[in-house]
Amino acid sequence: MLMLQERNLFYKSIQLLKFVVFIMIMILSFELKSQASDDLILSRSSLKNVLPGAVSFVKVIEPFTYYVGYIDQNNKQIAGVAFLTTDIVPNLSWGYRDKIVTLVGLGLDGKIIGLTVLNEYESPRYTKGLLNDESWFIKQFYGKDASQDFVINYDINAISGATITSSAITRSIKAGLQLVSQEVLSQTINQKTYSVSLLLTQILYQINFLFLWIITGIAFFAFVKKNEILRFFILGMSFCYLGFFMGGGFSLVDVFRILSFNNPDFLNNLYWYSLFFIVMLLSIIAGRFYCGWLCPFGAFLEILFNLVPVKYVVPKNIDHFLKFFKYGMLLILLFICFVLKNQMLSIYLIGIVEPFGTFFHMDGNLTAFLLLVIMLFFSSFISRFFCRYFCPLGAFLAVITAISSALRLQLIKVNLPVKDSCQSGCLGCKLAQKKCKTGAITYNEQLKYPEIDRNECFMCNTCADNCPVLSQHFEEIVL
Repeated sequence: MLMLQERNLFYKSIQLLKFVVFIMIMILSFELKSQASDDLILSRSSLKNVLPGAVSFVKVIEPFTYYVGYIDQNNKQIAGVAFLTTDIVPNLSWGYRDKIVTLVGLGLDGKIIGLTVLNEYESPRYTKGLLNDESWFIKQFYGKDASQDFVINYDINAISGATITSSAITRSIKAGLQLVSQEVLSQTINQKTYSVSLLLTQILYQINFLFLWIITGIAFFAFVKKNEILRFFILGMSFCYLGFFMGGGFSLVDVFRILSFNNPDFLNNLYWYSLFFIVMLLSIIAGRFYCGWLCPFGAFLEILFNLVPVKYVVPKNIDHFLKFFKYGMLLILLFICFVLKNQMLSIYLIGIVEPFGTFFHMDGNLTAFLLLVIMLFFSSFISRFFCRYFCPLGAFLAVITAISSALRLQLIKVNLPVKDSCQSGCLGCKLAQKKCKTGAITYNEQLKYPEIDRNECFMCNTCADNCPVLSQHFEEIVL
């Protein structure tokens, strides 16, 4: 009877995989056929929106493309000038996903009198609808000129959870404003020097990156002490701070940004760079430590699993098969992004298969919400169901862990006693295997000791906590 149930579950898994691949292919075909041209046709109404006093407009292409608005139809009296950030400073216009096309209108005094975002692919779950013309985020640019600093969270308030988007819009407006003021309006910019005090002020207004380092430090302390209570405290902090307050933690989108060399401004995005550095460094020296200790969505899944009384252990053969799902999704996303060179589609799909943003911002399409519900349902009675089988970011970190382990760069590991590792050696009780939350431990019947799959180990230390034999949880670091 049990074998029949396992066989049925196996076939259902095959059907699910086929369904996921089919849906991705259909979406890919639709997106490739429906992609529009990158050339944006600038309408008269858009120009009038940022230069409200103008009735006619003339396009000028030297020394760069900009638009002159006139009060009269004879083009004698100038109302102001307008420019697209992507025309003047395209390299500074990259947001979280793609270039953000912003149209800026200036009066003859060089002050901003109109601003509108014409084209962007930023996720609404992060921008929260604040890129429309009437939002407080857009309106705060009005009246500013090229002599001002435009420091994020000091001169310009960023959208909470969308600092990269806010930074891209701000720096592209700032750079374009300087060029137009100097080259078109013939103004001398009294630019303030970037003083140490201004630098410290900018860092002070991004103090959130320090909390990230503090949480990471406490997590390492809890790991060394094998403190289960402190670990759940860290998971709670991660869930609240990295999840709800900072927007959902690390994502495969962040990896694609680095690999595509579309990186945000460093000084305006200290939290993002800190998060990327911490996740990559931990993956190299400590395996999937981020997954087990700092991932906010993983933290919720683990807490959810502990609250639901019903438990189900996936049979080993099915467990091995299901673990390939996440690697398959990772390969599909990499293929779309870097072989088909369709970064927009890959990021769109990541927004669906990674339910982080959908969960923490309660925003997404029907497919994203459906996948979120399915993952939460199965994760409630199967330990870390999403993390183990469907998370493409987890697959990427597992690959980094495997490479690091092969190069002997992984310095920190969870260890279990082998046959002759201590006075009594492994007792063969298999408690570590039974208590492992990710199914990363198998008992070698021939050699009579447990083996840990480092690519799947979340470094939670549960196995070491339950092992009756004294075991060390840090390997000696050999220099």
